[in-house]
Amino acid sequence: MPRWNLIISLRWLLSRVGFIYIVAFLFCLVFVDFKTLDERTKIRHLNDSIPDFSDLVLFSRGKALRDDTEWQRYANYFKLVLSYMPDDALTKQLLGFVEYYFGHEGRAIDLFKNSSDIKGQGLFWSNYNLGLIYYKKGDWSQAADYLFKTIASNPKLTGFLMQNSTVYRQIFASPFFRFSLEADLHEAQGRAYVLLLSSLAHLGQYEKMFLVSKVAVSNPDLPYKDVFYADAGIACDNMGRPQEALLFFEKSLSLQKSNPDVYYDMATLYGRLGQSQQAAQFLQASYALHLKDKGTFPYEAHFNVQVF
Repeated sequence: MPRWNLIISLRWLLSRVGFIYIVAFLFCLVFVDFKTLDERTKIRHLNDSIPDFSDLVLFSRGKALRDDTEWQRYANYFKLVLSYMPDDALTKQLLGFVEYYFGHEGRAIDLFKNSSDIKGQGLFWSNYNLGLIYYKKGDWSQAADYLFKTIASNPKLTGFLMQNSTVYRQIFASPFFRFSLEADLHEAQGRAYVLLLSSLAHLGQYEKMFLVSKVAVSNPDLPYKDVFYADAGIACDNMGRPQEALLFFEKSLSLQKSNPDVYYDMATLYGRLGQSQQAAQFLQASYALHLKDKGTFPYEAHFNVQVF
């Protein structure tokens, strides 16, 4: 009899406990927002993992890396963000930047390609970096393709997306980031045109080169106007329009008197026109400037992969 009473008591207890669990489960189902809890947990995890972006910002500005720069932590953080938001194109291009300077060029190219557009709109930095990487490889055709996409992208959209990206905002919060995003984008646009024009020259596509240089010259926001005029001169020279070429070369020199390459181009052109005295003078000026040049020219030799 006592044993039977014990069994009954256990059944009653279990039924009470089970009922409580069922009620608690139903309460959670109705009143607890598991999605919100999950999002808060993710945000807390991300916040705890945010690295100090100072080295990244300084390196992007040409500063030498410290020996203890935490590249791996940057990579880990961007990968963590992508584990939560696998379609975040802006974080992919940031990870591509880190992978490139890690020496993983293939991974960087894949990441830049996977983030080269968003909803049909080309993203500036990924296309710019792809164009630059292929330019450095001497693959002029692929470089030109990506650089055309770069100059066709909307810089205002790029700036808007960066300013509304959680990860970019964290980078901009660095005390070392004291730059104008708009000015930086105009500078990078100018570099994209310089690289594109050089790629078209290597491809011998001089008509396209001339048209692109005219577009670049007409944009008041772009730097490197001296290059655009010089490239218009090169295009005209190769299209059999030497007098126009001379005018463009002279305009280039009026903006930048220290570029030895423009003097050399003018010397070559004067030589073909049979004006040997002018050819000799410009050739001598070119050699003298080459000796003085501290590595400024050509501009494109100093362009690097960037993401802001």
